[in-house]
Amino acid sequence: MSEVFYAVCYGMMLTVIIAAIEFFRIILNKKKFDNLDYFLVALALFNGLGYAFVVWGTKKGLNNAIWTNRIERYDATSISIYFLLNIVLLIAVISGWTIVGKIGKKASGIKYDYNLNLNEKLYFTLTITAWLLFVLALGSYVLYARAYGGFSGLLYYSKAIRSSLITINNPFSFLQRFGAFSFFSSFLFFSMLIDKNLEMKKRRNAIAGFITSFCFSVFVLYSWEGRVAFIAYILTFLLGIILYKNKSIIKLAKKMAIVFILGLILIVTFDRLLDRSPIGISAASLFVIELSFPSAAFITRLGNDSYRWFKDILIAPLYLLPSRIWRYKLGFDTASMLITYDFWGAYKGEAGITGSIPVDLLTFSYMQAHLAGVVIVGLLTGASLLTLQRLQDSIPIESVRAIISSNIILNVIILTVPYGEPYHILTRCFYLIGGLIVLFIIFSGFKEKIKE
Repeated sequence: MSEVFYAVCYGMMLTVIIAAIEFFRIILNKKKFDNLDYFLVALALFNGLGYAFVVWGTKKGLNNAIWTNRIERYDATSISIYFLLNIVLLIAVISGWTIVGKIGKKASGIKYDYNLNLNEKLYFTLTITAWLLFVLALGSYVLYARAYGGFSGLLYYSKAIRSSLITINNPFSFLQRFGAFSFFSSFLFFSMLIDKNLEMKKRRNAIAGFITSFCFSVFVLYSWEGRVAFIAYILTFLLGIILYKNKSIIKLAKKMAIVFILGLILIVTFDRLLDRSPIGISAASLFVIELSFPSAAFITRLGNDSYRWFKDILIAPLYLLPSRIWRYKLGFDTASMLITYDFWGAYKGEAGITGSIPVDLLTFSYMQAHLAGVVIVGLLTGASLLTLQRLQDSIPIESVRAIISSNIILNVIILTVPYGEPYHILTRCFYLIGGLIVLFIIFSGFKEKIKE
């Protein structure tokens, strides 16, 4: 029981420390939520309260045998190391954010007026863009599904595809992620639906686009068999409305609590819908099992003196290419592939292994260069959070900014804590990267130069 006591104490301490930081940042200072705040809250939930809950639940027999074998390896020393490295990561992320903030972004000579509304021409351009992204998603998915006998065959093989047990050769397998461009299409249509500056007639015209892209997005997500992606997509619309309509920090915090509770409900709902857990499993046991992989990954690598020396970051752009190029032709791997091998003794898809072990941000940082890895990755994370914040703030249309920021918060910032390696970040955000590039190209054609 001493391990449970240490885990609960350290988990609560990390949560209290982050709560104090948030109090001074938001209540006494900025009175608004930034990307850093969402990240810190996620760190408290996953690595603070979540970790304590997992250790406690494992001792209570709520975990399965696979994770229990690893979680029970934690002793007072390893729990202390886990806590201290989280503190180091916390300080490094805040430092990275602060350093980039001090540098600032001062433009000289020419500034741009990005205070745009959905006028006739811009509305038409965004509508066409949303439809084109949907057509790209649909066309790509048609090609992708052909090898499995079409969309119905794709659903039939979906579990085998996710488990890497499929034996069908699909030359268009790299197009699987292109189906997610329908997500971005639905975001654009939805932002037009909620935009208060848009005429009712045009808002009604966007309904058809939203319904079409939303329905296809649900099909894509169902074919992926992924609960997390499903939940992030659904909650994007709710959180987007909250960000768009609630400017008060108090109202926003209350609505965020509703989003969190709904997220927990959706986890159980989609778990049942996708038939991912044994029949009759309790909600408490489900959450213990689902939150165990970061703790299991960390203890698996703790004490291992073989480091990756930031290879995962240096080659990150290659992960956007088909795996047959970076894995089979160039011979690169990922941090999660190494963790999976350490855990099971084989890679996913080999020797009957049907699942991989995702790598959380703390474990990923530790795998790079021990303590130095946690510091450097933490600094880069903080810098990236602020850079991303500035990118979001530069989206000129308020409704579009709210919906896109909502998806970034859920899919990038919050999920980076439990799924923290570049490979996972880039693959799950592939559509977001492509969509934002297209969006800013469009906005650049509407900006007005204002000379000082």
